[in-house]
Amino acid sequence: MAKGKKLWGRDEVATCKLCGTQLKEGDLTCPLCGFLTGADSNVFVIPGNAGGTAKQKESRPTPTPPPAKETAVPDMKEAAPPEVEPDLDIEEEMAPVFQKKPEASTPAFTLDPPGLRKLLARQPDLLEPGLRLVADKKGKPIGAGLSTAVGEIDLLARDGSGGFVVVVIAGRGQQGEKLVAETLQRIGWVRKHLGKGKERVRGIVLMEQVPEDLGYASAAVADTVVIKTYRVGLAIEDVEM
Repeated sequence: MAKGKKLWGRDEVATCKLCGTQLKEGDLTCPLCGFLTGADSNVFVIPGNAGGTAKQKESRPTPTPPPAKETAVPDMKEAAPPEVEPDLDIEEEMAPVFQKKPEASTPAFTLDPPGLRKLLARQPDLLEPGLRLVADKKGKPIGAGLSTAVGEIDLLARDGSGGFVVVVIAGRGQQGEKLVAETLQRIGWVRKHLGKGKERVRGIVLMEQVPEDLGYASAAVADTVVIKTYRVGLAIEDVEM
C-alpha cells in the first residue's frame, strides 16, 4: 500500500479477507482472527449504505499462510493389559490333607540273639520241655556260648532221653541255606567229640522270621534239624495284698 493511501472511502466498508469480519475505519488488525490487514491485498472493500458501486482494490497475490505444523504422534503400540493372576481359592485348588489318625499301638517286644540266649540259658525248658544245659563234672552249666572248632554253639543241651541238642539262634537277616549248613557243622562236631558216635545228636534252629530260601534246605535235613520261631509276649498279673 502506497504511503498515505487510505483503505476506506466515504461510503465503503472494509472486511477482513481471511475471515470476512467487518473492520472499523483505521483498524489494521482483524478483531476476530487477528489477521494483519495492513496490506491492500488483505482487505475487501464493499459498497456502503449509500449504494455506490463496489470498488475492489487491485490486489496482489495473497501469500498462502504456511500450513500448521502437525504434531507428530509417536507410533505407540497398544500397551498390553497387565496380567492379572487368577484369584484362586487355595483350599479348593489344593488336595485336602488328611491327617492319619494314630492307630492303637500294640506293644512290640523283641530280643536280640544275645538277649534270647541269656533267657534260654536260665530257662531252657521254654524251648522244649525237659531240656537242660550240658554241665561239667562239678555240675556247672557250660552249654551256653560253647566255643568249638567250627564256631560257637549258642546252647548245647540234653533232652529228656539224654540225647544232645544243638541250639542255634539265627541273627536278623541271616540266609537260610547258610544257617542250615552252620548248624550241621556244629552237630557233626558234637557227634564226633562228645557223642563218641553213639549218642543221638539233633539240632534246633530258632529264628524270629523264616527266610524264603530256607524251604528246600530244611526239608533235606528234617530228621536232624528242626526250625522254630519265637515271639515275646507281655503278661500282667494282679498282686494280692
